[in-house]
Formats: sequence, C-alpha cells, structure tokens
Amino acid sequence: MRFLITGVSGFAGTALARHLSADGHDVFGTTRHADGVTATGSPLSADHVFAAPLDDAPRLAEVINQIAPDGIFHLAAFTNPAASFNDPRAAYRANLHGSLHLFAAVRSLSNPCRLVWVGSSDVYGLVEARELPVTESNLFRPLSPYAVSKAAADLAAYQWSRAHGLDVVRMRPFNHTGPGQDAQYVCSDFARQLITAERGDRPAQVEVGNLDVTRDFSDVRDVVRAYALAWERGSAGEAYNVCSGVPRTAREILEALIGLSAIDATVVVRAERQRRVDVPLLVGSAVKLHTATGWTPKISWDQTLRDLLDDWRRRVG
Repeated sequence: MRFLITGVSGFAGTALARHLSADGHDVFGTTRHADGVTATGSPLSADHVFAAPLDDAPRLAEVINQIAPDGIFHLAAFTNPAASFNDPRAAYRANLHGSLHLFAAVRSLSNPCRLVWVGSSDVYGLVEARELPVTESNLFRPLSPYAVSKAAADLAAYQWSRAHGLDVVRMRPFNHTGPGQDAQYVCSDFARQLITAERGDRPAQVEVGNLDVTRDFSDVRDVVRAYALAWERGSAGEAYNVCSGVPRTAREILEALIGLSAIDATVVVRAERQRRVDVPLLVGSAVKLHTATGWTPKISWDQTLRDLLDDWRRRVG
C-alpha cells in the first residue's frame, strides 16, 4: 500500500512512518519544511518527503495528487495547548482550516482514499467524575484554544463524512509518550531533566508544575499501531478513543522515572510551570476501538519509561 503521513517529522508521525515501513508499505510524508526531516529519525528517504504546509491548499492538493495514496494519516497540527493561549489563531489555522484544506483535496482525487484524521482527547475538556472513563459519546467541553480548534475540526470531519461521503475515521488519542518526544511534554520533560542531572550538567533536581493532575498515558508505538488498524478496520465517520484506561498522576510518573534513573533527585515546584487552566482528571475508554479493530496496548508502562530515559541518554550524550 501507498500511505501519506502529514506531519511526518513529528513525534507520532515518525513513529507511524517506522511502523508502516516495517510492515512493508510504501510511505510518503509531508512537513512544513522538508529539509532536514531525516534528522528526526524518520525512516523515509528525502525523495519521499514533501514540503506542503497546511495553509497552502493548492500545494497540499498537488502533493496528494502526485502521490495518489491508498490512505492518508493526518497528524500535522498545532499541538501545544499552553502556547495556543498566546496565539489562538495559529491553532485554528492549522487544526481547523488545515483539516478543511485536506478534506477538500482528498475529495477531489479521481480515486478518493481513506483518511485517518487524528484529533485529541483534549476535546472532552472538563469532564465530570460520573463520566469516567470517557467514551466517544461524551460532551465536548474544551478549555484551551487548541482544544477548541481540535473539537471544531473533529466535528467538521464528521460533517464531511455525512454531507460529502468522505471516507474519514476520527481518532482521539489521549496522552502518549515514548522515545523521540519533545521536552515540552511532561514525561519527556521529566526524563530530560533527570538525564542531564545524571550527566552532571545540572543539579540533581526536577522542576515541575502541578503534579496532582491525572491523565491516561499510552506508548506512542501502541498509539500509531491503533491508527494503522483504524485505517484497515475502522468505520467511516466514526470516532475512536486511543487510550490505556489507566489513570496516572504526574507525581506517580515522576516518582517512577526517578526510580529508574541513576540519581535521587529532589522535586522543585515552579509557579511558571502551572497551566492557565487544566483538566484535573481525564481517563478514557478504548472499548469501541478494541471492538472494531482488536487493538489493545502491548508495551508495558515500565518499558515505555525505560525507553524514554534511554532515548534521552542517547540524545544528550
């Protein structure tokens, strides 16, 4: 099969490219700037990566028509909830308008293909305790511009599936981590601080924000496997949570990482690391995804954290 991954140089895009390539598929990708994509660890050669920004609709359509893929995985996005407060329009342009450009390009193909659109569990926002674990039918109560942009695009994907017959499967991944993740995200941030302290480059301490938030984490390698299975077995127009169903506090994650590291780090709370607004508890149900595709997580949480620490040892070493 020929697959196209938008945002192929990103964290999940790189992991998905590896997964699909390992299964013998011909994989292509788009990035905002194609130069240097191999530096991310992507398995794709330079001639399989194209510069196609989401806000350039003609260019996006040109690349898709040139590749003529059997399937598209849309991972390109504005991904930082905290940063979206400073530039909400950038979040809307990338996540909503970029998705609309992609929908139109796929619909215009002479042989339209299946699109796996990747959203976010942030669309659920301020869930109530009685609603846990969150299912796909839960109300949207987004709390950040990022979450609003993803919620709008999620609804747009559904509308295009019904009004225009677009073969799109909507994914709602919960938090995920693993090797290759940027340090702006909590697990990778903790790991980076610990490993640089292991090397003696900083004091044996970890600076943190709110450690009492509870989230549902999975390994990115399990998450991208869910995307591939959704392309193969998901139903057009449907939405699927991708999650472990296991609640973990930031405090538990940090303590586990410290236990796996070579130092006994102290914890320093910094007010500037607190989010403006935050969801205190978010745990999902992946029953619908499992029923449709057979997907279940395979990588243990302990292995995920060990691999994340080892990855940072390689990066800083």
